[in-house]
Amino acid sequence: MKLIKEITDMDILGRNGLSAAKPRLTARAILKNRDNLYAVMHSEKFAFYSFPGGGVEENEKVTEALKREIFEETGCRCDIIEEIGSVYENRACCDYTQISYYFAVTTNDFELKPQLTDDEIRHKTTAAWFTLEETIKIIKESVYFSTQQKYLQARDIAALEEYLKSVDE
Repeated sequence: MKLIKEITDMDILGRNGLSAAKPRLTARAILKNRDNLYAVMHSEKFAFYSFPGGGVEENEKVTEALKREIFEETGCRCDIIEEIGSVYENRACCDYTQISYYFAVTTNDFELKPQLTDDEIRHKTTAAWFTLEETIKIIKESVYFSTQQKYLQARDIAALEEYLKSVDE
């Protein structure tokens, strides 16, 4: 999968440094339903918005993780899956690296019953559906102050911008 962006402490904090930590792998989606609405996850506890997705488990293929995470977080199946690209995060500030594989996913399901983790329930995480215009605004224009949130937003923006190159709405 092509690399669409590499994000480092220089991008987020304006300072040099690289982590040598083994990368955590994740699968994430820009998920659209048959009404052309897009799924955005919201954590009430952290007042944060992001695209659905999560970690790839040991011995799990990335697309299997994608399908599992989308079902867990939104209750939807992945009917059409297309690669967008990967985002590499290198966070020297917390000795952490991550590779997020992004996909454009279409579902014919309407929101079903998510199977959220205990942490997601504690963080009051929910999926909501928005128009593309609303999704762009939520992902790009939300203002965050924590380093973690700034990294997460930067990776979602990179994937969204790559996705928008292929959208003809």
